Amino acid sequence: PRRTVFYFPGCGSERLFSRISQAAIHVLLETGTRVIIPPPFLCCGFPAHANALTGQHGRTVLRDTILFSQVRDMFSHLTFDAVVVSCGTCMDGLEGMEVEKIFGAPVVDAIGFALDAGLALPGQAPAALYHTPCHDSLRGTGVATLARAGFPAVEVPHCCSEAGTLALSRPDI
Repeated sequence: PRRTVFYFPGCGSERLFSRISQAAIHVLLETGTRVIIPPPFLCCGFPAHANALTGQHGRTVLRDTILFSQVRDMFSHLTFDAVVVSCGTCMDGLEGMEVEKIFGAPVVDAIGFALDAGLALPGQAPAALYHTPCHDSLRGTGVATLARAGFPAVEVPHCCSEAGTLALSRPDI
């Protein structure tokens, strides 16, 4: 491996849409990246925080911080290049926990990291619609990142009104 990352799938990419985390891990491995994953069934705590469940949020942050510190101690012989997520909400939650201090590495998007690590995609993809999510793990660079990967995208600029329902009514976005 040329790089090492801690990949946090979060509850959405682990429980609801596990193929997302499987794909993210595959892409990272394809770039020669060592992927360390946490124990299963963790949540970043953001849903509790956003719903003013401060007690639940505090317990989640404490539990995760302890687990992350234990993982970091287990792999103390490794240098982490990033904490990788495939969910912008998890990015916000992990940054709120200050995991950068635990792993000594920034929190970044999985595909952005893979592209920076040399991911090459064959062929040219058809144009797609892209709506920047409210919790944007690509930090406003989604269309440019997709273009760099060979996926031309047309930005959908307005609020999708999905309110965190994972685009159930608009799977084309």
